[in-house]
Amino acid sequence: MGLFRPYQQGQTETAKASDRDTAEHSPRASEPGRDADNQVAKGQDANGQTVVTGRRGPQRKSGPTPSRAEAEAARMARLHPNLSRRELRRRDRDARRQARITGLENMEKKPERILIRDYIDSRRTFSEFIMPIFLGVMILWFIIITIFPRAIVVVNLMTVLMLAVMVGWAVDAWRLWRPIRRQLISEYPETSRKGMLSYMNNRAMTPRRWRNPAPRVAPASRKKA
Repeated sequence: MGLFRPYQQGQTETAKASDRDTAEHSPRASEPGRDADNQVAKGQDANGQTVVTGRRGPQRKSGPTPSRAEAEAARMARLHPNLSRRELRRRDRDARRQARITGLENMEKKPERILIRDYIDSRRTFSEFIMPIFLGVMILWFIIITIFPRAIVVVNLMTVLMLAVMVGWAVDAWRLWRPIRRQLISEYPETSRKGMLSYMNNRAMTPRRWRNPAPRVAPASRKKA
């Protein structure tokens, strides 16, 4: 038995070296990730021989990559399978509108905007009558042009009236902005005043009953309504 032992050891080492050289020189073995993509199922037959029973190749895309809108629509369809596409669009539109309303409400809660609103609402201004004046002048101008097309003098007088209203609006805005600006500087010196003048004009030009948020200060008074 001792005479055949070296031969068996040499044969075993030779087989191991042969298998190692085959694995090193194989192009599939040298590439990373091949074991995950190509899995080979092996078994043995009745004679003890190794038999390859299956092989799985790399997976391929079944179609083009969906866009972001398509992926979002598919996600919403999975979350809400009972809603139609029109109902999903309506729901998204309502969600965006609610987010916009929430953002506006948060902006209206800023202390500098509250100061401007209370200052404007506490007094009667010329600016709040500009919109009714413009509407009345336009209606009168249309009637004159339609019925009395030759009344050039009346049309010129209405043009002068419109210019006078614009000048009055500019003077009223300057009169309101000066004290508001001083208060903003004294009470909120670190707050940016960008856009505050436009906010004041929009508030002053809107008729009192249509102002939003609703006035909480009565005219000619600093007390809360």
